[in-house]
Amino acid sequence: MDNLFLFDEKKLTQAAAFFLFKANGHLPILKLMKLLYISERESFRKFHRPFIGDSLVSMRHGPVLSITYNVMNGAVRHQEFWNEWISDRSNNEVALRDKSMIRSEDDLLELSDNDISLLNNVWQQFGHLSRWDLVDWTHTHCPEWSDPGASSTPIRYDDLFSALGFNQELQKHIIEDMESEVRMNQENENLCC
Repeated sequence: MDNLFLFDEKKLTQAAAFFLFKANGHLPILKLMKLLYISERESFRKFHRPFIGDSLVSMRHGPVLSITYNVMNGAVRHQEFWNEWISDRSNNEVALRDKSMIRSEDDLLELSDNDISLLNNVWQQFGHLSRWDLVDWTHTHCPEWSDPGASSTPIRYDDLFSALGFNQELQKHIIEDMESEVRMNQENENLCC
């Protein structure tokens, strides 16, 4: 499945902005990545659908959102929305470009009430942990992850869904819904461009 047609840069950006806002404007990149991965995982667990729509991969420090990783590292050409909200990385941290853009969660217009609730739950449970505590937590509590050494390997959805305790019927239903959304997004992309 081509997650490029599921990936939502605006949701990613505002989810990152949410966590940065909660952390007084800046976070280590590794901690932000772990919070975003856990949010994507929790969205599948609670709503049976992706939150950001990113590809999942195993890397040395645990599970990662692949496109998000590239966005954070400036390796994606078209990331205008991200660049409006988030400053370039510096000293392994990212920050809000302008803290005054967010006075409250209500300023994050791309996020639904369910999205905000999901992010608040993740922040309440994990926001106090250090980046290395989060790495340890994902290594221990995300059995879909496997250590790829110095490389990276894709995390298959059936591995994630099995780790979340989903039966085969539910797994099939989620994949069918995602594939349908990919087709619809591809058709919309073809119509507009």
